[in-house]
Amino acid sequence: MKANRSVKKKISQSERGAALVTALLLSFLLLAASAGVILEASTNTANVTDATAEQQAYNAAESGIQSVVNVLRGNVTVTDDNRIDTSLPATHKKNKIDYVKAVTAQYSNLPIVGLDCDVTPGDPECRPRLSRWLQYESGTFDDRIKLTEPGTAYDSRNGYAYSVNIFDPDHTGSVVTYWTRGVLNNCDRVDANDPDSACAQLPYPHKTFGDPATGNSMRITYVPTIISNQDLSSDGDPNVNFGKFLVERQNNGGQVNGFNRFEIVVNMTVPYRSQRSIRGWIETNSLVGGVWSIPRIIFDSETYTLQGSLIDLGFDDWTNQAGSVTCASGGTAVTLPGMVSCPNDSPQRVGYEARLNLGDNIIKGTMTTPEPIRLVIQSTGYGPRGAVKKLEAVIQKNFFNGLSAPATLTLVGASCPPGRPANQPCFAPGSSNVTTYSGDDAVSTDIIPPIGTTNGNNLDAVQASVDRQPPHPFNGNVVGVPSNVSNEIPDWLSSPLQTDNAIHELANTAAGSADPDDNPTGRFFPSGTTPSTFGDNASGVGITFCDGDCTFTGDGGGILVVTGKLTLHGNFNFNGLIIVTGEGGVDRSGGGTGILQGNIVVAPYEYSRIEDDQTPTPLAAYLPPIYNLSGGGNSTIQYNSNSIANGLTAVSNFVRGVAEK
Repeated sequence: MKANRSVKKKISQSERGAALVTALLLSFLLLAASAGVILEASTNTANVTDATAEQQAYNAAESGIQSVVNVLRGNVTVTDDNRIDTSLPATHKKNKIDYVKAVTAQYSNLPIVGLDCDVTPGDPECRPRLSRWLQYESGTFDDRIKLTEPGTAYDSRNGYAYSVNIFDPDHTGSVVTYWTRGVLNNCDRVDANDPDSACAQLPYPHKTFGDPATGNSMRITYVPTIISNQDLSSDGDPNVNFGKFLVERQNNGGQVNGFNRFEIVVNMTVPYRSQRSIRGWIETNSLVGGVWSIPRIIFDSETYTLQGSLIDLGFDDWTNQAGSVTCASGGTAVTLPGMVSCPNDSPQRVGYEARLNLGDNIIKGTMTTPEPIRLVIQSTGYGPRGAVKKLEAVIQKNFFNGLSAPATLTLVGASCPPGRPANQPCFAPGSSNVTTYSGDDAVSTDIIPPIGTTNGNNLDAVQASVDRQPPHPFNGNVVGVPSNVSNEIPDWLSSPLQTDNAIHELANTAAGSADPDDNPTGRFFPSGTTPSTFGDNASGVGITFCDGDCTFTGDGGGILVVTGKLTLHGNFNFNGLIIVTGEGGVDRSGGGTGILQGNIVVAPYEYSRIEDDQTPTPLAAYLPPIYNLSGGGNSTIQYNSNSIANGLTAVSNFVRGVAEK
């Protein structure tokens, strides 16, 4: 027994410490498990934090895109210190944003001392980033625009910011190609006894004054030009021309016994297809020492806009020689060097004079680069913890590629039918002596036709009215020259089918409003429904769509579409574009005062109402345009390109797509 107890004691002593080892092993297992749980929890927390930071960076990048769109829509005005042209106010066209300025570093960005982007175009500071319009940080993070509270310093560890870069995906560039074509009214005919025969070409249109048979005559010929791949500078290339007038005098010359209308159609083919007409008059001349002098010419405007390209005929070089001009209606009218204003003459003379000489007279000027029709916005968003997201968005300038008109009041359609009752005129401009039709742009130096038609018969009727001829004499003022604008009609006015397509797109845009009364940015009103408001007059934005007859009174702005008859009643004030497609046209009812700044287009056609649910056939023609302001009251209708741009905001500068990079 004693021996057995001894053996058990030895065995027990050999197991001493086993519990400690077991406890340690279990502790290690529990520690490992705890460490795993802690690691998993911390990793999950970090993942959640990083995901939140990345989402915040994504949101910041989206904010960058929206900020650029807001600038391109003209909602941000440069400060006085940041003006491009410090001699002009910040609201002037030269200081307002456009697509050319947005992608041109010298306009898009604030200048940096010592940096010349023409020398080092690859410098990061030379990428267009709208620093003239957007407020970037200073110091370490001067490449970013913070999204923190004003007055709060930006901290990259927990702050939010974005940066932008803008470029032209179509590489519109500065190269243009265009050709010109001349039109001379009453030009020499192939058959002198047939006024309807074609002009003799030789090979260009010309007009002969005097009698060549007696050896005393003067011939003026317009010679067109073709300009291929002309590289323009951003400030305006001074080496462009738009053809020339060739003046030939035989012996004592001939008398220019009337004002002769001319038109130079500039046809751009590169980078885009577009047209603009340069119009004017060949003026009368005088007999000096038995010899007929060389006549002067007068252009309707000094400047023109063609697809965003600004044309200036360079009057400092060759047209600032007008001197005093005696108007046929009496008196001398010169308002500034080179400017002639004889609005009471028949025909009217309002524009800029140039002196012609014997031989070639090149029509020269400057021309700036055309404007891209879309841009790419690269926006980089910065979030906390170093999170970065990059987005790219394509923004298109205009849904309709230019929903504009070539005249302040544009009358598109067939000739007024003969025999129409005198109390139902096709065109009556109003009898008040304070009624004004002006093509003088309120915000630039462009002068477009105050009234434009698409055929000669309607132009004759317009001219007869503004020349104070019965049965609808006009007692007001006309600034600019009523003209046939058929050579400048945009695509959306080229046929009833094209117009109908544009009208339906506008209807769809207007119908997108959930609450017509509370949302002034887009409203569709079915036939028989009168809008309570007509858009925002102050900002000039939004769409009001009246599907049928509509009566407008009060204030409004943006785009107003009427597919029936538009009645102007009482006092009214509108900034933007008015389009009337109903056969009743425009009618003024009652007295009051009306001010319209922008464009009015009257282009009637059958089935123009949306509720008609019929599409014009491709062979359909426009109906005669009706415009009757025979009612009492005063009115002013003036071209304002800024109002038009504001009105197009609802259908322009919209994002076509966004991709994450």
